[in-house]
Amino acid sequence: MTTGARPGAVTAVLALLILIALYQIGMSLVALAGAVAMETVGFVAEGAQVPTWAVLTAAAIGLVYGAAAAVLGVMVARNRPRARAAVVAVNFGYAALILALLFTPVSAFPEIVTAALALTVASLADSESAKEYFSGTLPADRARPRVG
Repeated sequence: MTTGARPGAVTAVLALLILIALYQIGMSLVALAGAVAMETVGFVAEGAQVPTWAVLTAAAIGLVYGAAAAVLGVMVARNRPRARAAVVAVNFGYAALILALLFTPVSAFPEIVTAALALTVASLADSESAKEYFSGTLPADRARPRVG
């Protein structure tokens, strides 16, 4: 854990985790509402091109990933020592899961874009400046001052 200035890569990770959490939780709740409509409203069920189980599975994955991103965002903001490793593991895991589900009705274009974003977050968290920051060895010339 460090008390020095947060490097740009870590700031980007934090911002992206916040955006991912908001997007995933919001869209998953919308998907859950859509799944309920698919089961209860006749014309919605008739026009559905994706099975209800696929919508529910995608919503569950999105809620878990969104909640994990929120927790990871707090960990990064508070400079927790295991935050970097957790961010890398969760984001690579999410991307691998989405890519494994690529040829099923669960994974579609929005999930693929989010998986690419997850890989970006994991890569940023695995950068040298992030490693140095979370280990507490960040040189002063490679850091940006904190705002706020």
